[in-house]
Amino acid sequence: MRRTIEMGESNSCLILGPRGTGKTMLVRQALQEIEKQFRIDINRTTDHNMDMDVDGRKEFMVIHLNGMVQTDDRMALKEIMRQLSREGESEMGNTNTSFSDSLPSLLTFLKAGTKEQYPIIFILDEFDLFAQHTKQSLLYNLFDVAQSAEWPIAVIGVTCRMDALELLEKRVKSRFSHRHYYTFPPSAYHDYAEVCQNALLLSPADLEIQSVEGMLMGEDLEDKLIFMNEFNRRVKMLFEDGGFSKVVQRIYDLMKDVRGFYRLCFGPVAELSETHPYLQPSQFYDSGLQQRVDNKTELLKGISLLELCLLIAIKHLVERETITFNFEMVYDEYKDFMDMAVVRGTASSSLGVQGISSGGTVTTTETVSLRLYKKAVALKAFEHLVEAELLRPADSSGKGPKEYRMVRVMLDSSQISDVVLKHRDCPTVVARWAARRQ
Repeated sequence: MRRTIEMGESNSCLILGPRGTGKTMLVRQALQEIEKQFRIDINRTTDHNMDMDVDGRKEFMVIHLNGMVQTDDRMALKEIMRQLSREGESEMGNTNTSFSDSLPSLLTFLKAGTKEQYPIIFILDEFDLFAQHTKQSLLYNLFDVAQSAEWPIAVIGVTCRMDALELLEKRVKSRFSHRHYYTFPPSAYHDYAEVCQNALLLSPADLEIQSVEGMLMGEDLEDKLIFMNEFNRRVKMLFEDGGFSKVVQRIYDLMKDVRGFYRLCFGPVAELSETHPYLQPSQFYDSGLQQRVDNKTELLKGISLLELCLLIAIKHLVERETITFNFEMVYDEYKDFMDMAVVRGTASSSLGVQGISSGGTVTTTETVSLRLYKKAVALKAFEHLVEAELLRPADSSGKGPKEYRMVRVMLDSSQISDVVLKHRDCPTVVARWAARRQ
């Protein structure tokens, strides 16, 4: 951008990186720095620079487009013309014309310029979505103008698709300058924690404290500085807390995405008030627990004891590397457990069984009775798990008797263990069966 503005060169580039690695922030920061250096401030115009535009016209123009909003070339072209009109190019304000009529007029307008005219910077967020437009006409013409026109133009694409360049057609790719800038998530936990800490620290601008020639000014300056220093001191202490560091470390280990830390901060920051103006570690513990809630385990809180037993049987099958299974296999596993609990009698006290009643019923220490359900009843419970999409058919055909259709489980072993722990009426004998390793 600097070469485009200073030297009148036309350029194009791509900024690539995973989401949350600072691509948009990088562009925004670059624009702010360039704006401070190159924008004309009519309040500071003096006699020695009267050759500058006294109307306060901008030294450069920025056109923002987003592939998620401008979903086709026609919408993107209308947005370009709208922003040009807003910046003072009134002859481009008519957006009622068709795409085929508007595009030539825009190209004529851009190609008719000279190097002395103010540069135009196009920012294309979600660049990969523009590459999916029909014929990629907009990208082709923007890159073509940036390559051949006299008017200084910079085209900056921002995308999380690392293969975005491969999405371009040959004619579009040939007009691209092949400049790439990559952003990556923090490679070490220390760097990640530093980014997170800086996000919470207050600056004078946050408290509307103005800086004039290096001097801080503003209303209630002393009180604001005292609060800012105390708030920042407590934030630094927060990152020295062992429990808080474990919460942040877990986010880093899972995703390395700063946005995960931002989500953790939503609750604690929203609770700040005049009576509680500082962040406390306990707030982040509660917020971390809420974010770790698994929707599937929450869904399974109210399942019946029979369905829970079938899930535990599935867990043991999966631990034996049986990836696909059918109802008959699950029921056999469930029946083996019940037979072991009933036949062993008092010897099964190690599993938490207090006694045996007649009819194949096991009475546990929680006075909850376990009984071996008939196959037809268990099949209904198994079908309920399939309907809840906790079990998925292993093939698309779905032919044959229900008992023998192969399925896969959509839960992992740890999730099933969580369900057992959260179940209100789970007998000890069942809980120990779930915890037993194969």
